[in-house]
Amino acid sequence: MVTTQEIVQPPLVKSSSFKKLQQTLRDRWRSTDDFDAEERHILVVPSLSLDQEELQKIEGVHHYEERLLFALIRLRNPNTRVVYVTSQPLHPSIVDYYLELLPGIPSSHARDRLTLLPPTMAPANP
Repeated sequence: MVTTQEIVQPPLVKSSSFKKLQQTLRDRWRSTDDFDAEERHILVVPSLSLDQEELQKIEGVHHYEERLLFALIRLRNPNTRVVYVTSQPLHPSIVDYYLELLPGIPSSHARDRLTLLPPTMAPANP
């Protein structure tokens, strides 16, 4: 029989191996914070490595590109600029949603450091 205590705090949480894992994760997040402390220029190019015929069969396949919008979290560093390349324009409300998630950063400041490059911006003759 499983007790309420076991549901609230699984046995793994009590183990020393979990505590070691927890420390490792803390150290990894610290290195991420160090990464965010310096000036950065980040280029995000979502891609799908599937045959074009197969991609056309998938309804809403363009939403897969939006999965990489999590990279906008890097804009929490005021010295970071992000260029996000898309195969089609993103709806402004989707971008606004991600920018509003940035802790302590006005979305307008983050937007100033974000460049969205949909195909309409590509030159006609490269």
